[in-house]
Amino acid sequence: MFNQLANAARLRLHQYCSLRRQRAPSNTLTNVMSACIKWCLPAVAIALIVTGVALSHRIEPGVRVEAVTIAGDTPALKFVPADSGPHPVVLLAHGVTGSKEMFFRFGEALAASGFVCVSVDFPGHGASEQAFSAAGTVQTLEEATHALGPVDVFIGHSMGAYAGAGAVRDAGLNPRLFIAVGAIPDLGGHGPPLLLLAGRFEEFATPARLKARTDARVVISPNSDHAFELFDGYLVKTAVKAACTAVGRPSPVSIPNSWRWRLFGMVLALLGAVVLALCLPAFPSRWALMRGPAVWVIVAGAFILCSGTWIGAMPHLRHIPLQIAVMIVGWLTITGAARLRLPRWSLVPLTVAVAMICTVVGAPMPAFFAALFVLALLAGTILGLIADHRGSRRDGDIAMAIHMGYVVGQWLPFPVLAFVKLLLGF
Repeated sequence: MFNQLANAARLRLHQYCSLRRQRAPSNTLTNVMSACIKWCLPAVAIALIVTGVALSHRIEPGVRVEAVTIAGDTPALKFVPADSGPHPVVLLAHGVTGSKEMFFRFGEALAASGFVCVSVDFPGHGASEQAFSAAGTVQTLEEATHALGPVDVFIGHSMGAYAGAGAVRDAGLNPRLFIAVGAIPDLGGHGPPLLLLAGRFEEFATPARLKARTDARVVISPNSDHAFELFDGYLVKTAVKAACTAVGRPSPVSIPNSWRWRLFGMVLALLGAVVLALCLPAFPSRWALMRGPAVWVIVAGAFILCSGTWIGAMPHLRHIPLQIAVMIVGWLTITGAARLRLPRWSLVPLTVAVAMICTVVGAPMPAFFAALFVLALLAGTILGLIADHRGSRRDGDIAMAIHMGYVVGQWLPFPVLAFVKLLLGF
């Protein structure tokens, strides 16, 4: 009996050792694969970010873009054709909350067709150090015209078109062709030929109002609204052809498509940034508060590096106090929602409801900015979810608050009170 039990024990021990030997290679392989994933995934993410940033800075061959200062203290982007010789001049003016970079696609396409284009920053916008005022926008265009010499074509979006119209009425601007995008300007009794461009979903200068003008040519794109008209290829091509006709140049068969590489690069970099942020390990307790800022720096940093030259996302020092103030307000709002057991995403439908109410009561300006705020909230909510991964809700709240502060403070004109007075019509 004892011998039988001993033999059974030896058999069990032999089977256990054999099973361990069989599993050892599998465990080793699993460890190797885990190590590869741990180190290779962040490396791939970084490679995606670097590649995306490089692609996002692609410019149409034959076009040179320069950051310049004109008329003393007006920041501007200058788009110059590669070929030598005299070139007609185009002056570009952005809308409220915009910047000189917003006209990048127009400037690039016009420069590829032989125009020298100058896109300016209005006071209180972009890199301008001047305080915002409605009169200051008109003065900026008049001073830019004086510095550049004769302007052959003027293109203004929204507020930029109205400022251009004021310069025309003051006799400070006299182009051969005036192109207004998303606006219905009054050029006075002796203004230049007027071309009105807008998207089908334009909120302010609606297609019906545009078509009622009998003193202008009207072109409506089926693809865009007020915010995206400056990126609408149909409107860009129409403007280039009209500008060529105005100065007696042959119209191009097609417009540059380098914007596709820039957009693809931005998507690629953002994908890499999200993956890299998700790969962040759990932070030690003493550094726990840094998880939210770290996630924001990775994801928002990729966006800024990719879009700073053609959307205007690069930070400006004078915006920092406002951004910090908005961050604090955003943090208090988000933490207040948490105490009420409301998820962060609940702020999105709430803002959508505000935009819809403004639309119903006939307040297009607040409705438009509420809709833009919805996009910022969506991005902030996604950043919060990424920061939550291997972290806590507090980490997500911090990331979202930083994001909202940066976005709102980056694009609001300075000072804010002057902008609010303009919106309220004071």
